[in-house]
Amino acid sequence: MGKKQQARGQKRAAKVAARRKKVRRTQEPLRPVVTLPGLDEYGPDDSLEPGLGQDLAEELEAVEEMRYAVAEIRTVRAVGPYDGNPEWLEVLEANVDALAGAEEDDLVVEIIDDRVRRAVADTLASSSPEPAREEVRCLVASDGEIAPPDLAPDDPSGAPAQALAFAVLIGWLANRGPRPIPAAARTRVPEWVRSTLGAEPAAAVDRVIGILGSDAERAEAIGPVAEELGDDYLAALLWVAAGLVALYGEGDVAFLPGPDAQG
Repeated sequence: MGKKQQARGQKRAAKVAARRKKVRRTQEPLRPVVTLPGLDEYGPDDSLEPGLGQDLAEELEAVEEMRYAVAEIRTVRAVGPYDGNPEWLEVLEANVDALAGAEEDDLVVEIIDDRVRRAVADTLASSSPEPAREEVRCLVASDGEIAPPDLAPDDPSGAPAQALAFAVLIGWLANRGPRPIPAAARTRVPEWVRSTLGAEPAAAVDRVIGILGSDAERAEAIGPVAEELGDDYLAALLWVAAGLVALYGEGDVAFLPGPDAQG
C-alpha cells in the first residue's frame, strides 16, 4: 500500500478510534439517516439553488461515513479490532473500496444488524438486560429526531431504525435461517432468561417466545404484545436472541445469520 493510501487509512483508523471513544463516553444515539434518491449522483455545485449544493455535499459525506462504518464492521469481523497493525489498514482500505457502489439502504441494514448483534454480545458478556434496553433507547432517540411532527403515532415510517432492528431480529428468530431452532428452545430460552437476566425480562420473553414457533404463533407474538410491552418489546427479542446464542451457539454471536443469509 502506497504512502498516500496508508495516510488515508491511518486517518480513517483515527476517526474510528475518535468515534468509538466519543460513543463510549457520551452514549450518543444513532445518527439519523436521511435517504435522498439519486444522492450519489450529485455533489456541491454553484449552479444549484443557493444552499442546496452544500446540503447535498453534507448528505454525500453522511453516505460516505456509512460506507466507512460498514467497512470498519467487516474489517473487525475479519481480523479483529485495530491494534496499530498496518495490515488492518490494508483490509479496511480494501473493504472501503469494495463498498464504493453500495446503496444507502444496504449500508443502513448492515449497520443496524451490527448494532443489534453487539447488543446481544453485550447482554451475554454482562449477564444483564440493560445492554438491550440501552440499544432500544438509542434507536428510539434516533427515530425521534427524524420523525415529522405531524406523523401519526402508529405510522411505521416514523420509526425506521426500530423497524429495521425488528426486521433483523425476525430474520434471526423466524426459524428460516441455515440453523433450525430446536423445538426445546421455546422452553429453554425463557428459563435461561429467567436465571440469567431476571424475572422482569423473563416475563417479557414469555410474551414473545411464540416468535420461534409457527406463523400463527409468530403473529400472536407481534401485534398487541408489541404495544403492551412498549420499548421492552424489541429488548425482549434481543433477550431471546441472546438466549439462543448462549444455549445453542456456545456464546458466539456468529451463530446468528448474517445480513446476506436473511431474506
